[in-house]
Amino acid sequence: MRRPARLLALSVAVLACAWPLAAVTAAQEDGAQPDLGLSAEDAAESDSAPSDASAAEDDEAVPTMDLAQFTHHAERTYPGIRAAEARIRAASAQLNEAWVSPFFQGAVTAGFTLAPEARGSPIFSPDAQVPLTNPWQPVVGIAIEGLIPLWTFGKLGGARDAARAGIRAAESDRVRVRNQLLYDVRRAYFALQLSLDLQQMLAEGLPQIRAALQHVEERLSESDPDVTQTDRYRLSAALAEVEAREAQARHLEMSSRAALRVLTGVRHFEVPDCPLALVDVELEPLDTYLAHALSDRPEVRMLEAATRAREASLDIARAGFLPDIGLTYRFAISYAPGITDQTNPFIIDPANYMNIGAGLAMRWSLDIWGNAYRVDRESALLDDIHGRTDEARAGLELEVNDTYETVVEAMRRVESYDRGRRETRAWFISSAQGVEVGTAELSDMVDAVRAYFTARYGHLQAIADADSALANLSRVSALAVTERWERSCD
Repeated sequence: MRRPARLLALSVAVLACAWPLAAVTAAQEDGAQPDLGLSAEDAAESDSAPSDASAAEDDEAVPTMDLAQFTHHAERTYPGIRAAEARIRAASAQLNEAWVSPFFQGAVTAGFTLAPEARGSPIFSPDAQVPLTNPWQPVVGIAIEGLIPLWTFGKLGGARDAARAGIRAAESDRVRVRNQLLYDVRRAYFALQLSLDLQQMLAEGLPQIRAALQHVEERLSESDPDVTQTDRYRLSAALAEVEAREAQARHLEMSSRAALRVLTGVRHFEVPDCPLALVDVELEPLDTYLAHALSDRPEVRMLEAATRAREASLDIARAGFLPDIGLTYRFAISYAPGITDQTNPFIIDPANYMNIGAGLAMRWSLDIWGNAYRVDRESALLDDIHGRTDEARAGLELEVNDTYETVVEAMRRVESYDRGRRETRAWFISSAQGVEVGTAELSDMVDAVRAYFTARYGHLQAIADADSALANLSRVSALAVTERWERSCD
């Protein structure tokens, strides 16, 4: 009877770490994900999660924000969205310029100078041809002239088409920026939930494991024959692994909080005290996501807009072989008070005159050889866009395939780790009871605790991976995979 009594005394410290850990982690698991066949015992333990009074006080001072609120703030404050909207305005202004600017290609020229006095008529003057010795007087003049295009053989239409394509590309780019933003916010939020759940799980067991290790070391110092150095090694290894996991979870929390602050502009916040849960979604067949990606993905629409812009540039280059026909106009006046005004209309007077004229004009560039090379260049650039579009479509297809398989793999891991969690939990309880009654060794208990930690850690990580992969699938397929990204835990 002596050995069971000693084992019972030794197992008290181990059970102190293991039993609260089992209760807390079971409570997290049962409230964190859909029904995957958990036992009634698991469900009953979900009511045993401890409350934290200090956290309640923090919630009163710091706003608690869920995923929907984070995304709302991000869309309103993220500078990338504002930059995309500015690009849309710039593209719209370019289209307006293409409509207005060609009809206002006039120019106003004004001048002021000094010239020597000159007197006389067309047949007689007392002054020399260049009377530099005469007093110098001011000469002022102004001229307004330009061309209003009437027919350009497609040049103006091509410029407007290219500008419209620029607007479509800018609008699609805004959608791309928004989709990427939503994905980044969701991924950071799921990572924060994961880190908090991991820290809660580890915080419940870490002090007790340290106490158990100290108890074993005390027994070893007392030369207790029922405790061996191997038992201390096992507990030390388990403690080191848990401490390493805790450091990883803390780092994940800090980085995810920083990401949410940068993406949303919210500096101080807390998240709801809800366990990490698998997003409720029914996956469609892969072909559905592929079809949506190849037709609705903003990157595809940007490539289509780029293709149309290149086609318009090619049309403009080809129209360069033809002239521009338009309405030309001119008004010019000059006044020199020190020079006699010659009123005869057949006498050229460069100092005092007024010209008014308008009529049809043709402007034709004779750079035909150079324009042929410009057409070749635009044609090659159009072929380049076609090749890039085909390449991008192939890349999009690979991206959707990979993301879809990542979702499937993560969901399978969730199921497998959940099954392993339940099995290792049963193993842990069985070994704990065995140690208590003296039918099991302490080493079995330590192995069970380590296995349970590993399975629970992997289960939470798999849930976070699945949620992030679903968010990425929504981005790469341009299809909303679910209407609700966060489950209510009220």
